[in-house]
Amino acid sequence: MAETIEVLSPLAHVAVHEATAAPRPLSLDGLRPGILENRKANARLLMETMVERLGERHDLGDLVVGSKPVGGPPSDSTIDALRNGADFLLIGSCD
Repeated sequence: MAETIEVLSPLAHVAVHEATAAPRPLSLDGLRPGILENRKANARLLMETMVERLGERHDLGDLVVGSKPVGGPPSDSTIDALRNGADFLLIGSCD
């Protein structure tokens, strides 16, 4: 008696969307940095250190920090705070 084996492909349908990159400033001087961290260990520390190093080379404005859950999006209020309080963002995670 022959058995049937079903082989499933792990490949998903790939969709490619074109987008125009945001314009880049000529300098970071005077711009307000923002951080969106996901509460993973050392994520905020890493990004705050990056902003400190950028601040050694550029006259940055005040830092705005927003947090989001590890497995979910930021709240609307966090997005609004970052949108209104920062001119550029660092977004990342760390373990």
